[in-house]
Amino acid sequence: MSSNRPPRHLVRRAVAVLACAATCLSLAACEPVGRAVGDTQDVDPEVAHIGEIKQDMLIGLVGASGTADMDRMVLDALQRADVHAVYAAVGDVSGDNGNGDDDAHAATAAAMRQSVEDFIDRRASVIVIDALDASGTHTDSWTAVLNESRAAGIPVALLNPVNLPADDTLYAASLTVNDRAADATPVAAALADIIDDVPHDRDIMVSTVADDPLIRP
Repeated sequence: MSSNRPPRHLVRRAVAVLACAATCLSLAACEPVGRAVGDTQDVDPEVAHIGEIKQDMLIGLVGASGTADMDRMVLDALQRADVHAVYAAVGDVSGDNGNGDDDAHAATAAAMRQSVEDFIDRRASVIVIDALDASGTHTDSWTAVLNESRAAGIPVALLNPVNLPADDTLYAASLTVNDRAADATPVAAALADIIDDVPHDRDIMVSTVADDPLIRP
């Protein structure tokens, strides 16, 4: 006799989503205490965790000036893994204050932060920022926008960062691309671990050429 009940794994997923929603409604923000979003577990849970289904993932990649080639390699790797990614390419942005390179750098950084805010509005599963420089005069501005992502419960991964934020609760992991390393983690698999908040290193060596056939059925 056939049953009209939904598959058990969908029921569990629905319960988890409703529980998360109820928790977020009861709190001022979905922020883990003292930990980064996407980096709250140190060991695998005793009960198997059903993570976000691959087709539901949205990876937002924010490029920086001069990172187009690397960004394309990452996007190609995500496409091979059948993961949906959206690219915000931020090239050199001209400033208008007559201060040359410093002004252009500030305008480029501002455009990158705007792209992060756009991905927050789109409820991305994870926001990946290439070549982040959270130092100098941009420190406070980057801290503010990364806190917005944290408050929204969206993890941030930093790809080949130039200068990391001083507050390590603002990002789940730092990813360094090394396509020559045999033990590098496929970039799609590393991002899936961050999205699903399963145990992972803070510094992860990733590959854009290694495929992971097991990433999300």
